[in-house]
Amino acid sequence: MKRILLLLLFVFCNMSFAQLTVTNTQTPAQLVQNVLLGTGVTASNITFNGSAANALVPRDQAGRFLNGATTNIGIDSGLILSTGQSQVAIGPNNSTNASLQTATPVQGDADLAQLTSNVVRNKSVLEFDFVPLGETLNFNFVFASEEYPEYSFNSSFNDVFGFFISGPGITGPYSNNSINIARIPTTTTGTNVVSINNVNQATNNIYYVTNTGTTIQYDGFTTVLTAISNLQCGATYHIKLAIANVGDNGWDSAVFIQGNSFTVSPINFPQDYLVSNGFAPCANGTTGGAPTTINTGLGVTVPHVWTLDGVVIAGETGPVITVTVPGQYCVVAYPYGPNCPVQDCLLVEFLPALPLSPPNNLTKCANPFNLTQNTPVVLNGLNPANYDVNYFTTLTNAQDFASPIVNPSSFIGTNGQTIYIRVDDSSGSGCFEIQSFTLTLNPLACVVVATQPGNLVVCDDISNDGFATFDFSPQTPIVYGTYSPTLYTLTYHLTLSDATLDLNPITSITAFTNTVNPQTIYVRLEYNDEPVFFDITSFQLIVNPQPATPNPSDVTVCGSYTLPALPAGSTYHSASGGATATLLPVGTVLTT
Repeated sequence: MKRILLLLLFVFCNMSFAQLTVTNTQTPAQLVQNVLLGTGVTASNITFNGSAANALVPRDQAGRFLNGATTNIGIDSGLILSTGQSQVAIGPNNSTNASLQTATPVQGDADLAQLTSNVVRNKSVLEFDFVPLGETLNFNFVFASEEYPEYSFNSSFNDVFGFFISGPGITGPYSNNSINIARIPTTTTGTNVVSINNVNQATNNIYYVTNTGTTIQYDGFTTVLTAISNLQCGATYHIKLAIANVGDNGWDSAVFIQGNSFTVSPINFPQDYLVSNGFAPCANGTTGGAPTTINTGLGVTVPHVWTLDGVVIAGETGPVITVTVPGQYCVVAYPYGPNCPVQDCLLVEFLPALPLSPPNNLTKCANPFNLTQNTPVVLNGLNPANYDVNYFTTLTNAQDFASPIVNPSSFIGTNGQTIYIRVDDSSGSGCFEIQSFTLTLNPLACVVVATQPGNLVVCDDISNDGFATFDFSPQTPIVYGTYSPTLYTLTYHLTLSDATLDLNPITSITAFTNTVNPQTIYVRLEYNDEPVFFDITSFQLIVNPQPATPNPSDVTVCGSYTLPALPAGSTYHSASGGATATLLPVGTVLTT
């Protein structure tokens, strides 16, 4: 039982370490086009081990590696070339002499032979022509070997590799006058190429890593290095990426080349400006409070053609452009003349606008102004803890956050003055927005005269109790008169004292039942900015009683009869109850 637990623990521990992934499903030609090449380079005439046909069939010495970020090689993905089968690279590092011979061995290479005094075996050589749209080639690589550390000082058995480049302006000791650009950093001449003998635990050890981890197989490897070569833009060059065993076919070695790092581009926009990656400008096009720009990094004399969503931006011919709207910004520049353009594109998104409301214009009859009245108006229910609100006297100051108004709650303003309110999002985006409002000094605003409305009169119901329900709302516009409801407030009160002190306003003005008859209602109209300026008017609530219905005695006549006068509004109804008038024929004798 104990041994089973130990076995399960061993399996779990090994599964907990992510491993390198190596695939050999793509052909060498596909690996060049799909994995290796970056911007500014077009490739052609791809061969593997000296044959174009070999480049069209998957090879066990050439593959694509992934998941490198979970290992200690320093490169996440790219192209691997190895002396044996590239699957050897997959860890863990459980062997000091891991090797797995290729199924299609090819021996000997004139250029690699110059790097050793022994026999070159089982080579893995990937070659192609390329045309650069720029003047400098760069790509990143790591050289790894099982021969570390045992053969670090035995160069006769050191596996060899090199990056041999040839073309216009290049003169070197290798075939086609090529040079080897797999060099130790800061060196350009002599024998300082990267090799087991030149980079190890004792020599140039700042570039060496002893593999004590479990994520790849090779016992040692270099840090991430960069191959660099100066080129002529638009010319055709040839490069040979080569590695081979030396002396024997064991103790495998490999070179990892970072994917898409084989680049020639003086224009390199490192990332799009997207909401998802945190580089999107604010809704007003600013980044960190300044206008958002795109810079090619080229000289100001280099001709540029900028486009936005495919349309040429008129007048923009320099290396820097200001972002005004979201979209895809592309540029074509000519640093090497009209026959060698360089180009790149960048996608720009904007963050959504802050959900602010417009501020109110402020009117007063005298200074000072309380500008902070607009703070809750602009925030419109937003959490004040997430926003900084400041006031400025000029738009420039607001944009630059210079000289904010020190005491905005007591600001001495001038008639017609514009105030700029800046709201900064302090919750993380760093965005801000600026709005403005106007100050008005109007001495007449403090002269409040409420218009007196007419009385409200209703008839009592059948109860005739002197109480009824009243709706004050028709009185409101009459009292306001020409005053604006946004600048003045109107309230109804039961007593003059309450109206004077602005206490106990009546809340249900559309369904108010009088408490006495008649009853006086007091109306207070006050200036919002200066409540000490107000006026009071009044009107009465009157409930008229219903009139009593007359009930006269019956009358019998033998001739005509004149009905007696009744109160105004009364009518006679025949046979309707109450008094009755009966008409008899002329000559009829009435008897009693």
